[in-house]
Amino acid sequence: MNKPDEPLDQKLTQHYKERKERTTLTAAQQKALLNKATHTKPKKPTRLSFTLQLTSLACALGVFAFIVFDNNNSINTTPKTVLKTIDIHDYSIIKTHEINQAGSYASSITEQKHALDSQLANDLRRHQQRHIEYGTLVKVDNDWYIVSCNDEVLVQIKHSLLSDLKGKHAVESGLNTGDMLAMAHNGKGQIIALKHAGAGVRQCGA
Repeated sequence: MNKPDEPLDQKLTQHYKERKERTTLTAAQQKALLNKATHTKPKKPTRLSFTLQLTSLACALGVFAFIVFDNNNSINTTPKTVLKTIDIHDYSIIKTHEINQAGSYASSITEQKHALDSQLANDLRRHQQRHIEYGTLVKVDNDWYIVSCNDEVLVQIKHSLLSDLKGKHAVESGLNTGDMLAMAHNGKGQIIALKHAGAGVRQCGA
């Protein structure tokens, strides 16, 4: 004798078999699905997506370059004094001071680039009457080269005069290129002493 719930069990079993048959792929369907999955290529990124990626990369590189540049600028910001290399041909006038072979003081003015007109000659005469002349020591070899605060004048002091002045203790010790010097002249315009210009004269016109 059947149990009261056996018809229900049979219906459920029958329903399960029907659903399984409808949802289970056949061998042909499974093979077709496998082939499709194997041969499907990944989608290529769209043009818009590629453009956005390039833009993002460019922005990132720009920010990185700015940070590196800013860091480089923040290093060694202390100003440095750089002495220019002189070219005597850049000066219109070269005044040379020396002790000649006869043992006498000699000075000469060499004209360069253009002839001296009357105004320039007058300026030079007034210049020779000054007792103190200021200039920057720019080069030292056997001779000294001093760029005078008087425009376009390069003072060349020959080794012979330097030796004479040092023998008279008329050259202050510790003079270096880049220093502002005071050149003391006598009434004839001859240099009789070289020393530091002092704290009050830091540059021409000070």
